[in-house]
Amino acid sequence: MTATRIRKRASHTASPKPGYKFDRPILVVEDQKSTAEYTAALIKGRWNCEVVMAASFRAAKEALKSTSPAIQVAICDLNLPDAPYGEVIDLMNEYGVASIALTGAYGEELRASLNKKGVVDYIPKDSVNAYEYAVSLAGRVQKNYHTGVLIVDDSLSARALYKHMCELLRFRVFTANDGKEALEVLKQHPLISLVLTDYAMPEVNGYELTTKARSKFSKDKLAIIGISAVSDEEISSNFLKCGANDYLAKPFTYQEFLCRIHQNLDMLDLIQANRDAAQRDFLTGLYNRRYFFEAGTQMYAATKKKKQELVAAMIDLDSFKGINDQYGHDCGDLVIKHFAFLLDKQLGKNLIARIGGEEFAALLDETKLNDACKLFEELRIKVKNSVLDFGGAEIPYTISIGLCNQLGETIDDLVKGADIALYKAKNNNRDQVFVLD
Repeated sequence: MTATRIRKRASHTASPKPGYKFDRPILVVEDQKSTAEYTAALIKGRWNCEVVMAASFRAAKEALKSTSPAIQVAICDLNLPDAPYGEVIDLMNEYGVASIALTGAYGEELRASLNKKGVVDYIPKDSVNAYEYAVSLAGRVQKNYHTGVLIVDDSLSARALYKHMCELLRFRVFTANDGKEALEVLKQHPLISLVLTDYAMPEVNGYELTTKARSKFSKDKLAIIGISAVSDEEISSNFLKCGANDYLAKPFTYQEFLCRIHQNLDMLDLIQANRDAAQRDFLTGLYNRRYFFEAGTQMYAATKKKKQELVAAMIDLDSFKGINDQYGHDCGDLVIKHFAFLLDKQLGKNLIARIGGEEFAALLDETKLNDACKLFEELRIKVKNSVLDFGGAEIPYTISIGLCNQLGETIDDLVKGADIALYKAKNNNRDQVFVLD
């Protein structure tokens, strides 16, 4: 039996989304069709990513061999028709895939065997919540491949143990012998989202490290978990007072370690999602008008102070009302999302936003006006040459662009200049880039 591949929505119509983007499929190995389909639906609903389903050991092996990009995370039923004794976990290990085991059986011997094989977690199929948890964990582990964790402990054996646990969860792991070294590692590796620090260390202890790290990284950007074997009930409260997010008392199990770490990282994700909701346009995923002018004001001030060049662009979809009138607002939304995708692909390293309706804006710092003209002319041509399919109808559209690099006295003056240029482009037969003299 072959594997089934359920693809996510085509990327050319998808809007650019903030935060982590799932670039790898998740594998579901389950011989019960209804259960496999239910799990796949949960994954797509929660993470909007591609799912590969395999109903047997043989199909799972085929999927691991042929799927591109390569699978990194799998939810696996341990009892398969052609592999009834958990052989699928050995298969996952062979391909370096993080495996989450689901089984109807339960026992200490099985648990010990799975732990020895290095599964991410072992989940009994005792309720529907088991699948919810497995799907949540699969997404978290998929994110962990791109998440850095810093382990700080002067004990070599403790560092090795925590490192092993973190690698089971597929984190990118960094280590430091003490707080002083940890601060240097944090400077060098901005992808670090979590610090695990012991309390008793030479030179800079856990309290001091937490205080110094917190002065540079807020709680919504970097999670810090204090660790100690000292049986002093004030250790945990002092860590929290210094700015730690959480505390673990030694000794602790792998299960507690997993839950605490993921709980703290999920909280960071939630905070980021709330921030994105306030700063992002709901339809396109681009920044909204409010954020554009907040961030743009800072860019403007920095540019003016350094006496550098800053180019503002105002972009409008031509004859957009006609598209809405002829094909409906669903088609209009599709056009807006498609253009947002092209804009993000062309200029995503710059500050870009949907200002409202069919109007977009961009700020390009450290960019010469001639170079900006070339970038936007390329964008204009890409838009003109693209044709969207909407219910069998081909929907062509064009854009008009106004550019300005005359700083004026405020960010509003610069944007107003680009808006004037856009107005002239619209009045000059549209579908062009116009630069304010």
